[in-house]
Amino acid sequence: MDKEIKRVDIDQAAGVIMPFYDPDSSLLYLAGKGDGNVRYYEMTDDTPFCFPVSEYRSTTAAKGMAMLPKRGLNIMACETARMLKLTSSSIEPLRFIVPRKSDAFQDDIFPDTYAGQASMTADEWMGGENKPPVMMSLRPGGGPAQPAAGQAAFKAPKSAIVLQKELDEATKTIESQATKIKELEEKLAAAGVN
Repeated sequence: MDKEIKRVDIDQAAGVIMPFYDPDSSLLYLAGKGDGNVRYYEMTDDTPFCFPVSEYRSTTAAKGMAMLPKRGLNIMACETARMLKLTSSSIEPLRFIVPRKSDAFQDDIFPDTYAGQASMTADEWMGGENKPPVMMSLRPGGGPAQPAAGQAAFKAPKSAIVLQKELDEATKTIESQATKIKELEEKLAAAGVN
């Protein structure tokens, strides 16, 4: 840690660099606060460690930047990354697309990715355990990620229509039971039972 592995001069700007790393594609995206450009580099384990890939250019300065998870991308359009750029008056989506003519799923640019599920609890981590992340396929119809042991599988939230239908059915059941209780109480009162 006393010496850098690779040094790259980006520009002469004094803004803060916001780095975003995509471990699936080994790309490092560098966005500058107060700068409109986003530069991205391919990172490797071998010399020279860093290759410039391309650059998104814009004259609109960024106040902040965020990267969306892979689960939110248009996979069939070969969108490999999407960033949200905060400007002084709006939020601009920036899409990074690999140009491909085929409309089939591209296994080479979409390996299994992080599923957004914890692979262990905080107590397990504090206890010294180390588990790999829960991964999922981005292939359409490939199915959800397998939940970690002892973890419940993801369930999509119910729509408002389904919830209203369940509420109506529960209300009818309660009203029916209340009517039945009232009838039984009247029979007991008529029989003289307290």
